[in-house]
Amino acid sequence: MKLNVLIYIALIGLIASCDSLRQEVEPKGLTQQSEKLVVSCFISPQDTVLTVLLSRSSPVLGPSNEFAYVYGATVTLSDGVKTVTLRDSTPKIGFGGSKLFYRIRASELPIVAGKTYTLKASAFGVSEVTATCTVPVPVALEQVLIDSALNTDFSDGRKNYSVRLRWRDAAGQANFYRIAGNNEYPQRFTFRPSPNAPPRDTLVLYTSSWYFDNGYLLTDLGRDGQEMISERARLASTSTFNNGVWTYTAPSGKLEAYLLNVDENYYRYHDAIERQNQVRDNPFAEPVLISSNIQGGFGCFGAYNRSTLMMRLK
Repeated sequence: MKLNVLIYIALIGLIASCDSLRQEVEPKGLTQQSEKLVVSCFISPQDTVLTVLLSRSSPVLGPSNEFAYVYGATVTLSDGVKTVTLRDSTPKIGFGGSKLFYRIRASELPIVAGKTYTLKASAFGVSEVTATCTVPVPVALEQVLIDSALNTDFSDGRKNYSVRLRWRDAAGQANFYRIAGNNEYPQRFTFRPSPNAPPRDTLVLYTSSWYFDNGYLLTDLGRDGQEMISERARLASTSTFNNGVWTYTAPSGKLEAYLLNVDENYYRYHDAIERQNQVRDNPFAEPVLISSNIQGGFGCFGAYNRSTLMMRLK
């Protein structure tokens, strides 16, 4: 009997302690959070135009501000000596006259490797935001490696063509990289304008960005100063359509490969977005916190320096 009483008392204590951990949240308080500016800006010495995208944040609950672009804002960029004001030059969107981008020509404020830049933005009804970033030095891209493998997903004997980049990491510092590129690919169509007409050939030239299976971002963690090779990216293949059948051959045309040496702000922001995209449809996935370096708001102000290799595939 005494044992049962003790167990009953322990259960009551456990339930009470669990209840004390519960915190009631008033939904009204969530929806009444003040709006903040959301900034997206990435600068590079290779830019011809410096562009800032501004929008307003959405409350945790309530209607989404999907088109809450900010117009009439004051946006400045500074290199510590010269400050320039970006102009709102994007066409109006919708009935509210919303604006999307603020921009200037890069010649008005040259972006130089090693310099630190400051972005400030303010608008009616929201607090001013500020952010800084330092432009990385370029890292030379040394080689483009092209490979192929038979596609086993289908029984058509089609080959997939892929590309990897090779370079030497800049020693003595933490480096963050992004891989990008595109390649031209012709498509040839053979068709008859009418049943009795002779066949005609039409050649159309397209350009496609590379597709990555395992990510386009990487760091030199544990590989400082060493040779680095990127993950594979898939190339678009040359194709011919004849008599209702597609035939694929090796890629041909111009190929452009890009190695971006990015700052930590750029890397953490895009890495979080990439991980969020990978688990978006998984209800059991751990939430991904999007990195932000915008003081007083949200978003990212980052920098990169790009190296390029161009070649023509035969």
